[in-house]
Amino acid sequence: MRMIFVSLLLISLSGCHYYEDFRVKKTTADMQEERAEFMKAYRECLKKYESDPQKSRDFCAPYTQSLREIEIRSGR
Repeated sequence: MRMIFVSLLLISLSGCHYYEDFRVKKTTADMQEERAEFMKAYRECLKKYESDPQKSRDFCAPYTQSLREIEIRSGR
């Protein structure tokens, strides 16, 4: 009986480790995807206003701020 309990405990602990590893990988992937989407939108914004640098700064600034926040959250 004791051996069964120890076996179940070890299996559940390894499952917890697997779940934690999965969550870290999922969060990292989600942040990379979010960053890629912002980069794409930022590039499109820059392209749209490439002939007017002032509008480019005004309209594209939120993207740079969002990208900075993503970098801070990811710990880079």
